[in-house]
Amino acid sequence: MTSLWLASSALAHPSDDSRERRDAIEVSPHGEAWELSWSDTEERLQGSLRPVPPREGQPLHVSLDVGSFEGAPFTGPLILTLRQAGATHGQSVTVKRGARHWEATFVPESTGPHVLDVGFRTTRTKALHAPLEVSDSPVSRMVGWGLLGVGLLALLGYTVRGMLRTERAEPPAPPSPGTDAGQAPPPQIHAAPEPPAPNNDP
Repeated sequence: MTSLWLASSALAHPSDDSRERRDAIEVSPHGEAWELSWSDTEERLQGSLRPVPPREGQPLHVSLDVGSFEGAPFTGPLILTLRQAGATHGQSVTVKRGARHWEATFVPESTGPHVLDVGFRTTRTKALHAPLEVSDSPVSRMVGWGLLGVGLLALLGYTVRGMLRTERAEPPAPPSPGTDAGQAPPPQIHAAPEPPAPNNDP
């Protein structure tokens, strides 16, 4: 009897882990997009996220399609929210169905783990969650490399300038011994040779 009571309690009150698994949207890479998929006994959701990977400060396009297994097709709006993992609020929009899909565009404001929430109501309110990772913007990387290059060029310029100043500041060669600094040495005076004595021999 105890075992039957525990089993019936587990079915009546599913654990948080099983509830999260039922509400988790599967995200899988496919070419230049991430495919989204989810289903229960009543509806199924399919869609895509692009570009891959999502980048900070760049538009992230979401395209979704929700269908019903039985009864009338689902045409109601979707509430889409992009938020940081662990946060309770984020960018949220209510999207009506277009010609075929529900579409929205977000601009991630930070890097790191994020969650795309998808909410809608049929026989009950459903809140689904798709985990995703937002990467650095390539523009910020280019700016960082540019600043590094400018710093290296400035360091090289200061080094060359210091070397030129050192060469110009070298003192002149010391004067030779016996001369005063800044004066030319005195001219050398050589005595003229004496003429030979006259020969008076007969």
